[in-house]
Amino acid sequence: MGVEKAEPGDEQAVAAACHRVLWDMRPFDADETRALLEELDGHVRALSPQVTAFVPELAGETRETAFVVLRNVDRVLYPDAPSTDWQLRLHDLAVLARALRELRALGRRRVGGERRGGGVDEAADPSGWLAARAGA
Repeated sequence: MGVEKAEPGDEQAVAAACHRVLWDMRPFDADETRALLEELDGHVRALSPQVTAFVPELAGETRETAFVVLRNVDRVLYPDAPSTDWQLRLHDLAVLARALRELRALGRRRVGGERRGGGVDEAADPSGWLAARAGA
């Protein structure tokens, strides 16, 4: 009875993996590092096309943020990207997965016609979207 793997891009799985990499202070062993790299790579690859599809629905700074995040996805997933520093790659993938998760949520709200704050663009505080689900 092993633990079932979550689907790449799953909201809770992304949150758990990002929390482990970005905020949990316990050290990683080699096996956990490899597993987290594989999991986060899968999340980034699953989420980036979804965010790309939502870009036309985004506006202002949120749209610009999406472009920056997607450029960084290309940089990190580029086949010739240096991969000798596994801790840096792990950090980069966690940051991107977290950002993609939040951008996907923003895109879904835009498509669904839902806007918080009475229609004010949520990206007025550029760091706010990243911290919006810190408790999740």
